[in-house]
Amino acid sequence: MSRPIYQHKLNDVPCLRMLLASVAICAASAHGGFALEPTPADPSDTPPDVVADQQVAPVASQLIVKYADSAADRVQSLQSAQGAAAALSELAGAQIEHVRLMSGNAQVVQINNLGALSAGEVAETIQDIAARLSADPAIEYVEPDAIMQIQQAVNDPRYGDQWHYTKPATGIDLPGGWAHATGNGVVTAVIDTGYRPHVDLAANILPGYDFITNTTVANDGNARDNDARDPGDWIAASDSSWCPLSPRSSSWHGTHVAGTVAAVTNNALGVAGIARDARIVPVRVLGKCGGNLSDIADGMRWAAGLPVPGVPNNPNPASVLNLSLGGGGACGPTYQSAVDDITATGASVVVAAGNSNADATNYRPASCDGVITVAATNTDGARSYYSNFGSAVEIAAPGGETYQVSSRGVLSTLNAGATTPGADSYAFYQGTSMAAPHVAGVAALLYQLSPGITPAQVSITLQNTAQSFPSVSSNQCTTANCGAGILDAGAAAAAVAPASGSVSLPWLSLLLNP
Repeated sequence: MSRPIYQHKLNDVPCLRMLLASVAICAASAHGGFALEPTPADPSDTPPDVVADQQVAPVASQLIVKYADSAADRVQSLQSAQGAAAALSELAGAQIEHVRLMSGNAQVVQINNLGALSAGEVAETIQDIAARLSADPAIEYVEPDAIMQIQQAVNDPRYGDQWHYTKPATGIDLPGGWAHATGNGVVTAVIDTGYRPHVDLAANILPGYDFITNTTVANDGNARDNDARDPGDWIAASDSSWCPLSPRSSSWHGTHVAGTVAAVTNNALGVAGIARDARIVPVRVLGKCGGNLSDIADGMRWAAGLPVPGVPNNPNPASVLNLSLGGGGACGPTYQSAVDDITATGASVVVAAGNSNADATNYRPASCDGVITVAATNTDGARSYYSNFGSAVEIAAPGGETYQVSSRGVLSTLNAGATTPGADSYAFYQGTSMAAPHVAGVAALLYQLSPGITPAQVSITLQNTAQSFPSVSSNQCTTANCGAGILDAGAAAAAVAPASGSVSLPWLSLLLNP
């Protein structure tokens, strides 16, 4: 099972930062237990109130198996649990149980009888079994069903200005973007923890879906269903028997991300959203302790209008997908094939770079081809201390830093409940989870201005119109480590607007304002 971490940071959960640096691969027993591997910490470059605990990465007891298209007879034999057990168990020399079919003509299988092994032994056994299965020429690929987790940073609820929209040189010039478009009619999928029907968000929410298959992780009393509301992802001390993360309160991560993309605006309440007239399709893939790679890949395809076994088609396919989540490891075939299928529909995939202060090429889905990977900057335009970096990053956007002053984070919609849902609230969060929805929101503006725009054109436009990185004394962003520059909504929208007949053409502006 693969569970992503939200790309955000929790002051009261310092271990989350280092957990992002490891491959989130769940080594669960048949009852969903997790085993862990240590992750090194370097407190010397970590602010005092977010020093990381040593943590270990969950290891998967599930595999994703994809047969080659030429092996149609083998695929047919695996449509039942008996077929899977007979064929794969014989190949692997281990007891394997068919779990379910998934999108992309792959399937999820469970390796049984691993409960007595240590974490290291489990990881080695999984790799051995995957290698045996991969040796079969009829199998296209085998990949551990790794655990991803959220990529963000949360703080106590605080009210303040959304500097990240308007601050010269380091904000995104959102008013300049609004001069051309507000996202009207564009659908953006937030693939995350689900949503709360916040008064400052609910009017822009479309029907979504809950793709979590593990009922313990789902925390809502059932598995997959058409209710994408977030019941809370808190972790109690009693959860230590199956979840390796430290106890913490619910993050309401998906609600915060969705608010940045499309909070209701001009309603005399709370905050503004970037694509303020767009609509959000919430896709719930993360719960307690994270979420499975297989569930995330299914949720991604569904969001773009592609079929998923056993799930009704999405009636509102998204033009933009936001994934503020991730885990360690290079992009594998499950993520890459999902991204390829989605971009072929014409939809853009925006991904958080990760919060491990490390090279994003070693994190997924940030390292996948065809995605727009987003690093985080602070109020001064420097790379946020936690943000991943490197050649995999296309662009940077405000992610903030809350560890000294909370109002230097990104302000958005939240919920006040420590565990289960409470009152609507707002909070400053920090993280690449917060940077990515800035880019997703501006991408939605571009799709409104030019409905036929391609994902490649969206990416190129955002990069070509990005603001230059300001000179700073430390954590300097450059085009070598933070992408093309800082997101500029005004310049990006202006670059697309002339093709759509916008009145923003320079010569017309001169006529109106001589």
